[in-house]
Amino acid sequence: MSKNTVNLAQAGRDSYGGCRTLEFGATGFFRLEQTGERWWLVTPDGHAYLSMGLNHVGRGHLLQDCNRSFWAKAFGLAGDADDEAFQPGFEQKVMKDMEAFGVTTLGTHSNAQTLSELPVNDVVDVRMVDVCHYQTPGADNFMDVFSDDFVRHCEARARELVAPRKDDRRVLGYTLTDCPILTEAESWPHVYNIYGWERQQVPSWPRVLRNLPDSSGKRAYVKTMRQIYRDDIAAFNATYQSTFTSFEDLGQTGQWRRRTDLDNKRETRDNAQFLLEIIDKCFEVEVAAIRKFDSNHLIFGDKFQGNRMGLDVPDEHIALFAKHFELIFFQKYALWPDLEDLLEQFRRCGGGKPVYMGDSSVNVPNPNMPDPFGPQCANQDMRAEAFLELFENCFSRPDFVGWDWCGWMDLWVTDPDDLQAHDPRHAGLQDPFGNYNQPIQKAMKAFSERLYDVASRAS
Repeated sequence: MSKNTVNLAQAGRDSYGGCRTLEFGATGFFRLEQTGERWWLVTPDGHAYLSMGLNHVGRGHLLQDCNRSFWAKAFGLAGDADDEAFQPGFEQKVMKDMEAFGVTTLGTHSNAQTLSELPVNDVVDVRMVDVCHYQTPGADNFMDVFSDDFVRHCEARARELVAPRKDDRRVLGYTLTDCPILTEAESWPHVYNIYGWERQQVPSWPRVLRNLPDSSGKRAYVKTMRQIYRDDIAAFNATYQSTFTSFEDLGQTGQWRRRTDLDNKRETRDNAQFLLEIIDKCFEVEVAAIRKFDSNHLIFGDKFQGNRMGLDVPDEHIALFAKHFELIFFQKYALWPDLEDLLEQFRRCGGGKPVYMGDSSVNVPNPNMPDPFGPQCANQDMRAEAFLELFENCFSRPDFVGWDWCGWMDLWVTDPDDLQAHDPRHAGLQDPFGNYNQPIQKAMKAFSERLYDVASRAS
């Protein structure tokens, strides 16, 4: 297949996958438009677009111990070729697969820049803060977002990652932190679960900033406490059993309270209120940094963590995502009944913004992948049924504009000595040797061909 040709095998689509019969003005870049209640992405050529994408598309999937020799032979390479020798074959395979699955976007976990000039739509990761839910960040990772240093940091990241893409017509938008650790509960240690690996206790943003000595973040904390306690240091001391002589004294004191007493309702209230100030400022600075270098593209923002393991999703957090970003970019590994509740909360608290599922799937265990991420089905037939229920219901909603499926190719454990009962792996739509999982491949392709018919129900 030519690098300059996209065979969508779908009548009435433009070169980006947009629906030609739903036309808006062309601006040369992806944007959002609303007709009636229905939200659409719009392609650079001006046609309505809904994104079906793939995450975790990467050359390393073809270089696993179990399949490296297989793909070297498939690509006509001699011996155990190095990574770069795989590139032409990798690119051809990605384009073949995207057509087979009916997808036109590579999600934020794929990095389409590794595919040189291939005609694929791209969700671009420009992460500025490393506090993702699957990481174990230290206090230094919870940056002082109120400081000038944070502004300079974000502008440097934008200069590096955004400026080179500002005229790229294939960029859908920019994403920031992948499911950040925000609330106190999200910082707690947890065992392995369907959303990720075991993790130890980590800091939280309010605890880090309130324990700084004199600094921009500490001054912001003191300002918030003054407001909550009506400038009464005695009332503050009563909550924390502290002995500060004034709020100025508090502002100069570092490492005064490293832990949160979860039974102290006023302390947890104070942290929750200060966290809102932190999130608001962080998003403000990050968006300004991107806009300094690029006014052409959408800002998807942080990926909202919908997998709360029974914990409530704060309405106020949804409102802040909607305040700063042009859509609500989120993940929740769930079957339809559980996902529907979150989508309704987005509708209620999200200021009417459209939503985009940034990472989710349902999967089937197998002997080489006994415990894949996300909800698990007993067999591939049930998986295809679950996929159809999710996609039919989601794209029938007027606010739903995209889904990046997790993921491309199964990651197997082939050495029995390495196999564990709880070894979470990203599952894909094919095994490591390129055999498509059926019937989900056929279901996904067929759904992509009637995507706009499904969406038109909500127009």
